[in-house]
Amino acid sequence: MVKRRIYSFQMDGESRAEAICRAFQQYTLVDWALYNKVSFQIVSSVKHPLLMRELSQLMSIAQSFKDSAQVEFLQESQAGAEQRLLLVILAYRDGNESAE
Repeated sequence: MVKRRIYSFQMDGESRAEAICRAFQQYTLVDWALYNKVSFQIVSSVKHPLLMRELSQLMSIAQSFKDSAQVEFLQESQAGAEQRLLLVILAYRDGNESAE
């Protein structure tokens, strides 16, 4: 299992989703094809949830995974002192396929 924590900060004129995609491309440096299952989690505040157009932009992250991967987008809420929304992008291959 590989874990990477990425903090994305918006550059001038960049949307939150663009900042997340940029950070994902620049800082993960992982060959995703070597893994059968990848979970990518994005945390946002309930007060400032990701908008539909931002979620659409985040779909481009799925292109980083092998064509044969199944990709799911799930959204959950996390309770606590500061309530947060968790967007999970889960990419996985059927166990019958081999990694190339």
